[in-house]
Amino acid sequence: HCTRRAMGEGNIVPLSKSRLEDILAFIRHTPEIRDVILSGGDPLLLEDDALLDIVRAVRAIPSVEIIRVATRTPVTLPMRITPELARELAACGPLYIHTHFNHPKELTDDARAACARFIDVGIPVNNQAVLLKGVNDSSNTLRELFRGLAAARVRPYYLFMCDPVKGTAHFRVSLDDA
Repeated sequence: HCTRRAMGEGNIVPLSKSRLEDILAFIRHTPEIRDVILSGGDPLLLEDDALLDIVRAVRAIPSVEIIRVATRTPVTLPMRITPELARELAACGPLYIHTHFNHPKELTDDARAACARFIDVGIPVNNQAVLLKGVNDSSNTLRELFRGLAAARVRPYYLFMCDPVKGTAHFRVSLDDA
């Protein structure tokens, strides 16, 4: 259901140090960029030092006011979010975590605890869900998801339509039904 699926697994290239420097230079020389989203895979799958180096480099750019980290890690690998990582990221604020719960069954105790580790050190956590046919396309399921997120102190932020990429037609909900 994601645009990245259109890229295909074989086309995903790790971010090289020189490419990262080019990106940082572009942001430095474009002061209109005030909000930076770290995404493109899952940044929280990087080792702590690598992730923090990137976040600190972005934070050092005077025109950048907000950093957002898009991650599904609280859902898929909640133990990855350690108290130390949360504290280190909080020190780079203002920073927001944009996570990706699509169904209330994903709100496990471990997932809620991972989100709490961010929230307890002052990092707001927002959720960006995708409307998926047969998964969460009923008002009851979405209500349960959004209430569960709110109870976990995670803000239900976006509800996206499924991207029209090859192989995902079975997940798409029509605009009328949405």
